[in-house]
Amino acid sequence: MSALDLLTDACAGLPMTIRKMFGGHGFFAPNGGMFAGIVTDDEVIFKLKDATAKAELVALGGHPWTYQGKSKPMTMAEWIVVPQAFYDDQELFASWARRAHRLVPPKIATKVQSKRAKTKPKKAARAKK
Repeated sequence: MSALDLLTDACAGLPMTIRKMFGGHGFFAPNGGMFAGIVTDDEVIFKLKDATAKAELVALGGHPWTYQGKSKPMTMAEWIVVPQAFYDDQELFASWARRAHRLVPPKIATKVQSKRAKTKPKKAARAKK
């Protein structure tokens, strides 16, 4: 079973959307926050800003996700790679998927998104004239 199938099964029943991105897939909660993903080497990662949850997952064998940047490895401390043992324990996998989903903060609009949102009404107003 692929990592995508495992994660999709683990997230069954959760309100979410799945999008292709960064050579893998992102799993998004209704608040727009990405709570899980499939990245390099078919690894599953969970976003855990909550220090307690992060420490618990690391204690179970997880580790911060690291990818190769342009000039050096980049570590994404909020993203924890799911321990290998989770792939054989769907109940444990699903419980952590639900936890990551519950804890994900909402997506915050970037400056570019905010500027676009501000300019759209102006364009619409011009079109009405």
